[in-house]
Amino acid sequence: LQAEPQGEVWLKGTEVVPADRWQKEGSLWKTTSEQSFCRVCTTNADPKKEGMAAYPEQAFINDEPLKQVARKEDVKPGTFYVDDPNPTTLKDPKNENNRLGFNIPPAHQVTYYLGSDPTQGTAEISKYTRALTSTGKRFKMRGINVAQFSPNQVWDFKDPRLGSESGPVAVSINGADSVIQDSTFAQSATSSFFFNHAENGRFVNNKVLDNGGAGMGGNYSHNLTIENSEFSGNNAEGFLTNGSLCTAYCGIADVKITHAKSVTFRGNKVDYSQKKVNHTDKNNKMPIAFWCDEGCIGTATVNNFFTNVGQAVGYEVSSGGVIASNIIESSGAGINVMGSDKVKIYNNTISRTFRPINIGEDKRAKGCNAYDTNKKCISGEKWSQSQKLSWDTTGTQLYNNIISSRLTVQNDSSGPYWAYPIRTIGADNLDGSAKLYSNDLFEGMDYDAFYRSRPQAEPYVLTWDLKDKPDPVNILFSRTSEIASNPAVNKKIDGLERHALDQFGARSANPFFVKEADGDADFKKSDYHLKAGSPARGSGKALPADVAKAIDPSGTTVKPNAAVDRGALVNPMMKAQ
Repeated sequence: LQAEPQGEVWLKGTEVVPADRWQKEGSLWKTTSEQSFCRVCTTNADPKKEGMAAYPEQAFINDEPLKQVARKEDVKPGTFYVDDPNPTTLKDPKNENNRLGFNIPPAHQVTYYLGSDPTQGTAEISKYTRALTSTGKRFKMRGINVAQFSPNQVWDFKDPRLGSESGPVAVSINGADSVIQDSTFAQSATSSFFFNHAENGRFVNNKVLDNGGAGMGGNYSHNLTIENSEFSGNNAEGFLTNGSLCTAYCGIADVKITHAKSVTFRGNKVDYSQKKVNHTDKNNKMPIAFWCDEGCIGTATVNNFFTNVGQAVGYEVSSGGVIASNIIESSGAGINVMGSDKVKIYNNTISRTFRPINIGEDKRAKGCNAYDTNKKCISGEKWSQSQKLSWDTTGTQLYNNIISSRLTVQNDSSGPYWAYPIRTIGADNLDGSAKLYSNDLFEGMDYDAFYRSRPQAEPYVLTWDLKDKPDPVNILFSRTSEIASNPAVNKKIDGLERHALDQFGARSANPFFVKEADGDADFKKSDYHLKAGSPARGSGKALPADVAKAIDPSGTTVKPNAAVDRGALVNPMMKAQ
């Protein structure tokens, strides 16, 4: 499925409503549609908590989205309301748990009310939920743009007109060896794209923009490659990204991957520079950029650029993998590894980010998400159990990273922030199988470089959690030179930052980069190449073969077992200007 040369092709989930179909009613314009949408079909078991994000309906004038409101009397310019006289409801009598099923009405008309004049441009309203489902092998799609579909968040909902293909993605690729290239996926009500049991898939040079919920995802799609693509503006509807288990948080990310071996996320850009956000506010509803969860095995997250994201990389209850040569700037969190073993974190550059690196143990263990009062598993995750994953954070390697000019707020080293360049977190497993704390998490940590403004503003470089101490933070290291000499630290951990670079100074005098932008919100204004004479040049730990190959598969510029710089080695935005 391919656009002709120089052709521009769009699959759109809306219908164009001509001027003669709009009727004026007071200050509003109204029209009818034959398609109603499920407003209670959310990942969140209680759809009310998601507010208007749960409503899939959309309206556009000249491709500019209007904001949906809950009441007709709230409609004003730039907004719209949909009057559904017989909406889908929940079978739960308390109307707060959609896991108990739905009362689905027959197909019927709904009425759209717009507060802006739709006759002064091209007006479109929601009509379809799914653009394309591919089940065959070796499907290829190039230059086909997909926009403005309105899926809900439930896979098995039976819509009376649209059937089971009413959610939760606009494009579902279900066949092996598929290639998706040179396309845009934009403005869907929830998620735009999904690889489902699609091995050896390739997603190359695409754009995933301004979708209401997640950008794209993959499940049981081994050997998947996502590269040279751009992500921005997703979770535009503001689905919840924090709170209790399985709110929309379970699936909201620019990219969310689960149950998969050998996924590669390489050379991509996740850019939220257009968005104003307070990264010290936990309720800002920013999605995770790249999130591997519940049994990712051997993932390579390399050479990507993240700016102004909520969290750049999440690696959760998974195993193995390389996180290397990424640039993360002006963001809420950088790299977060939880409940995952044998993760190699090498040569990342993290600038002006609130929580640069977090390494922690997860209380869940051995592929179990929940336990009864007798510590017996009552919610097993079959894939992780079949792969015998521990869901324990052990064997972490942390080398050659540069953490520079951390975004700070006053007293952020205490509650509620607990923000540090590197934070380590221990935990007791809920099944009683292990108690893993900072001394148990690492195989090695060394050759990292730290640049802080001044000791008064950034007094600590690393935290250490001990088994026999209940406090959130037991040891706070002010300088890297203190780590190896502390008697409470496990001396079997390689390096213990004996070769770290640990300096203070102004951003304008950054000793590592050619240029580090001064402001926390100065996006894409830095040059992250190492300056001449930088102490980070050629002073890093030699790379293992798998890390070098993940960064540079050709082996032409990055080689194993050779002298290497600290910080990012290969990246599309080394000069982020």
